[in-house]
Amino acid sequence: MTSDEPDPQLPAQLTPEQDRPGPDRYTLLAWVELELALEAGVRVDAAHAVLGDAVVRAFGPGMFGWVAEALAAEGRDPRDLAVLLDDDALAGRVLAALHERMGADDEAPEPPDARLVWSAFSPDDPYGGRGAIRRAAHRRGESARRALLLPRRPRVAGRRER
Repeated sequence: MTSDEPDPQLPAQLTPEQDRPGPDRYTLLAWVELELALEAGVRVDAAHAVLGDAVVRAFGPGMFGWVAEALAAEGRDPRDLAVLLDDDALAGRVLAALHERMGADDEAPEPPDARLVWSAFSPDDPYGGRGAIRRAAHRRGESARRALLLPRRPRVAGRRER
């Protein structure tokens, strides 16, 4: 198999770039849980190696020091990673600090774009689609009367007329 061919073990819709964990809260907390398990004496050597590599790919090689710096900046013990599991707000602030450091480091991947938002409207529409929704809401009564009073258009197979 060449490097251009897709891996048959990956789902068809994933590319090799998409199957990696991203620099998000879940990747950070998974790494924290694994570090705590390793400190507790649980045998997780293989999982630690795999997740350690994934974390470096997601956040960059400086991630481990950045977490300690972010915890110290918050006034917490840099070696106490368990606080990230207990305090969601702290985990969010540490993640934001990681994203800032990723943007400043040349060896780290690009941080996720914080300006992206979920929206029901097209980004190309200058009014955000709100005008079309407003017009449809104003015509709702007229559309309901028209649907009750006018007969349905006949359906003709293979042709669509408006």
